[in-house]
Amino acid sequence: MRAAPRVSVIIPVFNCWDLTRNCLLSLRGHALNTDFEVIVADNGSSDATATELAPLGSALFGDAFRFLRFPENINFGPACNAGARAASAPFIFFLNNDTLLTTNCLQPLLRELEEDASLGAVGPLLLYPDDRVQHLGVSFTLNRVLHLYSDFPADHPVVRRKRKLQTLTAAALLLPKKFFFEAGAFCEEYRNGFEDVDLCLQIRRRLGLDLSCIPGCPVIHLEGRSKGRKDCEKSNGTLLSRRCGSMFSPDLHLFGLKDGFEPFISDDYDICLRMTEADEEALEAETAGRDMDFLYELTRRHPLWAGGRVRLIAALDKAGKGKEAAPLFHELVQIRMTAEISREAALFMARHGEDAAAEVYARLHAGLIKSRSDRKAARKFLRRAESHDTFLRKLYDVSIHNRLHPPIDSVPADRNRSAYPSLKEGGT
Repeated sequence: MRAAPRVSVIIPVFNCWDLTRNCLLSLRGHALNTDFEVIVADNGSSDATATELAPLGSALFGDAFRFLRFPENINFGPACNAGARAASAPFIFFLNNDTLLTTNCLQPLLRELEEDASLGAVGPLLLYPDDRVQHLGVSFTLNRVLHLYSDFPADHPVVRRKRKLQTLTAAALLLPKKFFFEAGAFCEEYRNGFEDVDLCLQIRRRLGLDLSCIPGCPVIHLEGRSKGRKDCEKSNGTLLSRRCGSMFSPDLHLFGLKDGFEPFISDDYDICLRMTEADEEALEAETAGRDMDFLYELTRRHPLWAGGRVRLIAALDKAGKGKEAAPLFHELVQIRMTAEISREAALFMARHGEDAAAEVYARLHAGLIKSRSDRKAARKFLRRAESHDTFLRKLYDVSIHNRLHPPIDSVPADRNRSAYPSLKEGGT
């Protein structure tokens, strides 16, 4: 007689049979030393899923496999809720079909939940196939919900740290079944987005429990393979704000401070992170006398190093390889989000025949110029910064004051201009 399952793995699917097959194979091969059942909730797939899933699931997992098939696509939340209601184990593990498990990754997650009574749910570190971070927790600014340290290399020091978080992704999420339903399960008003953010916030509010990402058990996440994944992003965001707007607060700057980065306010009045000047200077010294391959590798290892990207862009441009520099310019704009750099990006792309990209950066430049001079927007953000977070309040007060009342005969408050001269001048 088969042992009672300890974990119910719930996988919602809609088409994309190749992804589902590979996910199940990885689950069979890597979720060792754990008694589990597998419940696949199919949202009316029209591809090979309809005919191939049940035979493969039975062959891999025997009577520990169950196939829930709905006649039409009822969306992510309802499918997951149906899977959770059918689960017989005390723990449920929501898993996207665009994931690949690594060796014995369930055990560390279970151990954390059992050893730390303050935790309501945990998730593994999610990596892209090239070993960059896809997810190690969700972070908030005033305007964005984002994956913390996305695109950082997996071996970066900040990636290996355990941290308590406001929310986690449900692409791979383990929690007691009891907690899932006590927190209200997935809200079914969403359409394939923010259900997990809402659930995690409810776990924190209703149950008073924490959430944590466990870096020692990575899972590969191919992310965004489902068709129409972001079609309802705007309406989902509005719903999240209505249901949970008072339940989360900006925290990107707090993570950055703990991890040795410097928070700053971008030209669109949002929180961003950059390296400290001391760290920038240390990297510059490390590259002295080294070739361009070393510089390129160092920029990969340090995603917030703007100076290295400036040098590479200038060198590639000088060598007639401007098109190769376009991705670096995109990274640079994401790091800095300033009007000056967006203007440089537009000019650079236009010079190298990248007209579509040039137009995007030109529009971004115009928007940032307007935002930077908009007193109404400044007052709005000042009001939103009113909180017990004295650091954030000061960060906004200083930034907005300097932009509305720039000192005469002095460099701009944003240190980008002094630290990173125009690319046309050839570097840092």
